[in-house]
Amino acid sequence: MWSPPAAPANEADRLAVLATCGLMDSPPDERFDRLTRLARRLYGADVAFLGLIDATHQWQKSRTSDLVPASVPRRDTVCNVMVNSGEPLVIGDMACDPRLAGHPAVAHLPLRFYAGAPLMVAPELVIGSLCVMGREARDQETFDFGPLLDLAAVAADEVELLRLNLDLARKSQVDDLTGLLNRRSFDEAMERAVRRAQRLAGPLSLLVIDVDHFKVVNDLWGHQAGDAVLAAIGGVLARQPARAQDTAARYGGEEFAVILPDTDEAGCDAVGAALLAALRAENIPHPSGGRVTASIGGATARGENLDDLFAAADAALYAAKDGGRDLYCRSVVG
Repeated sequence: MWSPPAAPANEADRLAVLATCGLMDSPPDERFDRLTRLARRLYGADVAFLGLIDATHQWQKSRTSDLVPASVPRRDTVCNVMVNSGEPLVIGDMACDPRLAGHPAVAHLPLRFYAGAPLMVAPELVIGSLCVMGREARDQETFDFGPLLDLAAVAADEVELLRLNLDLARKSQVDDLTGLLNRRSFDEAMERAVRRAQRLAGPLSLLVIDVDHFKVVNDLWGHQAGDAVLAAIGGVLARQPARAQDTAARYGGEEFAVILPDTDEAGCDAVGAALLAALRAENIPHPSGGRVTASIGGATARGENLDDLFAAADAALYAAKDGGRDLYCRSVVG
């Protein structure tokens, strides 16, 4: 009887590595398309695909046919079994295999045979799978996993190479003062988040943060003190929020932003309030004799309103400023 497998013990590390790959919701890549084409031909399969599995969904980085959907909820994907086990999986006939009895999608698939190899990166973290499927059932006992495992290993090597290259690229995309992503990286992360929200028809939230009365710090204590304030705030934002898929950036000057994928209005409010509390708790001195404060604006969008997200968050920021500063406010998009 089908039961979605529990997340593995190394789930947090697995998601963190997946986030550093920069592959989710990225454009097609011939390096991976070549591997799925080879897998399909080698096994005479009707479809081959390379899927990546995050906290909630499996997204196909490459697929040779639309027989397999571009995205599947994680709880409904057979590949998720390999995330937990770390072992290859073969199912001769999905229609009658007792392990899949009651599976919500199997009855609707025009495919019966399934074989998958885990996409494993060091240290033994399964971030996805390379799979072949066929319309006709096959003998699972005689299936030769050798070529599929080799192709999955090549795919994993490509992922590791991408991670190394991205690490080098990030060094040019990180703000030296705060350690957060810079404006260019923020724009790229925002584009990916918008594509994901459109694909999943889900919510996307954004927070914008501005340091209150920052000019006074520079004018009275000098720019070195101002830099220390920005670095301290960057440290707070780096620790909050904690999800791997969230992105904090220095947007410019004393302005910061946090992208919150798959986050609705309640989640946006919770993170905004937590950030405000964390900034207050940092107790950064201000020349006025008090502490440095910040105003935070938030907004949540869905579907066609995504283009208005930043404007709405910015409007909320100005509402927080007008409300006396050291506040969090959220605007309605659209």
